Amino acid sequence: MRTFTGTVLALDLATTTGWAFGAPGHLPEFGHLRFTKKGSSRAETYRAFRNWLDITWGKRGEMPDLIVYESPALSMHMGGKTNIDTTRLLMGLAEHLEEWAHGRCDLREATASQVRCHFIGQNLRASIAKPMVLERCQAMGWMCGTTDESDACALWDYQCCWLDPQIAARSTPLFYPKRGPTTFEG
Repeated sequence: MRTFTGTVLALDLATTTGWAFGAPGHLPEFGHLRFTKKGSSRAETYRAFRNWLDITWGKRGEMPDLIVYESPALSMHMGGKTNIDTTRLLMGLAEHLEEWAHGRCDLREATASQVRCHFIGQNLRASIAKPMVLERCQAMGWMCGTTDESDACALWDYQCCWLDPQIAARSTPLFYPKRGPTTFEG
């Protein structure tokens, strides 16, 4: 099997999108952005998303070799908590990304449950999982400021571990940096 030596861009597509970028085995760059203000049309959001892709990633000196995004969750899987407009927006962002990436780079997707099981060891509901993912990122030295950023970093780590299993072994809790001296009393 050939070793992946490129870069990965992870996108947590949402109203506020988190992103993480870097090569497996290195620290990721990350951030978040809202493409349009609240109340904007889906068309405006799609256009702003495409412009961001073109300007930030298409004209960058280094195009990502692989993009991974979180699969849009359908409202039936969210306990009815996602309305039809949000579902359409998320599906539309994923479709625009697929078209944009075609012929430029590899594109993969992962579900939130796959990423959470990988990153925090279990698939908990978002209200519980998101703070845990943020805390885990910070424990790894990735000083994410929002759960959008930490979700993107977790997705990036998930994909990097699939590309290089040696990274997966190093990112398990067994190999976390210690948080201070350990003493044994006997």
